[in-house]
Amino acid sequence: MNEGSINPERVAEAALRLLDAAGVGAVSLTAVASELGCSTDVVRCVASDADGLLDLACDRIYSEVDLRPLDVPWPERLRTYSRSFRQALLRHPRAATLMATRPIVSISSMAVAERALAELTAVGFSPEEANRTLLVIVSFVTGHALTEIGSRHSDLGGHAATEVDSFRRTLPRSELPLSARAASHVDRDAEFELGMKLIIDGLERKLLHSSP
Repeated sequence: MNEGSINPERVAEAALRLLDAAGVGAVSLTAVASELGCSTDVVRCVASDADGLLDLACDRIYSEVDLRPLDVPWPERLRTYSRSFRQALLRHPRAATLMATRPIVSISSMAVAERALAELTAVGFSPEEANRTLLVIVSFVTGHALTEIGSRHSDLGGHAATEVDSFRRTLPRSELPLSARAASHVDRDAEFELGMKLIIDGLERKLLHSSP
């Protein structure tokens, strides 16, 4: 390896591996350098500090969102892109909270937002409406993913899935009849699809009523 330079993609991938394995605190110039077998100075040429490395890791996750053009009506495109974003978050549970709380400060990640905004403006939303709509969708997808992650990963602040299942199965039906019934029918995919349907139905009505 040329000690004078390194591919930024390799640095981003190393930072994401560390983030996935042990969380935000594990990502540092020294740790990434060790992961790549190079000096910290070489890594510093790509990212000046740990914050820069975390931004690169976020860029890498955003790049996993599949926004390729699809020859289907715009509501289905929106569902497909949202599903891809959700899956990207679920693949990186330790990064999901970071993604939810860290503003985008890179051109690379903003390009993903630009692609989504282009989709929304192309079907009739103003740039301002498109931006608000995108933020609503991102908030829903991210929040839903965090809820799902919390139900799967006890080491990320949630409870063990077996504990949650046991609690739900033993809810007192005399006191909580509706909750007891609903708790036995948890379906995260169905929840997500319902949420997207409600959002998209609302967007379709908005476009219909705003048409000249």
